[in-house]
Amino acid sequence: MLKINIKLLFTILIMASVLYAHEGHKKKKAEVKPDTLTIVDGDTIAINGMATEKFMAARHAEAEEEELEAAEEGEVEEVTIGAVFEHIHNKVIHFPIALTIIGLLLMILGYKDNKYLGAIKIIIPFAALMTIVAVFAGLSQAEPFEGTAAYGLVETHELLGFGVLASLILWSIALYVKKLEKFIWALAILTFLLVSAAGLYGGVIAQIN
Repeated sequence: MLKINIKLLFTILIMASVLYAHEGHKKKKAEVKPDTLTIVDGDTIAINGMATEKFMAARHAEAEEEELEAAEEGEVEEVTIGAVFEHIHNKVIHFPIALTIIGLLLMILGYKDNKYLGAIKIIIPFAALMTIVAVFAGLSQAEPFEGTAAYGLVETHELLGFGVLASLILWSIALYVKKLEKFIWALAILTFLLVSAAGLYGGVIAQIN
């Protein structure tokens, strides 16, 4: 009895698989079904139940829409690739901001034993290096703002940027020169304040732009 039930179950599974495959095959055929033409006196007056002129106009509109979408996708890809080398300031400026905050947090966390000093000695000089890139890239991007109402904000942003750069360089030196260790905390706090102010102005300028 058990053998019969197993054979019956196996047979049902095979039949179900065949029927399912056949059904899928039928669906695929339905998907590629050709257009239905209505011909009167040798002239095609309708396609798929729609007047020939309307059908052709709809097909033409669909083709134009597909071409437009393809063109837009191509433009997006082109802009995306080119954008890597544009507005460098906007891309690298996040490094000095983030690294300054991280450096200050590590100083606070390692206040008692300076256990993060080694990491800070790497982070802050790297932040200074990225600030150099950000400053010079920012200067090259300031020209379009000349003569506009926002140029005053840009000039203030530039001054703050140079302040951040100077502060980070001094902070980096103080980390390696023992005689200047007493200035590390003051420079860290000053850098954080300057970065915050520069970031605020940068955000306002970005909104205007």
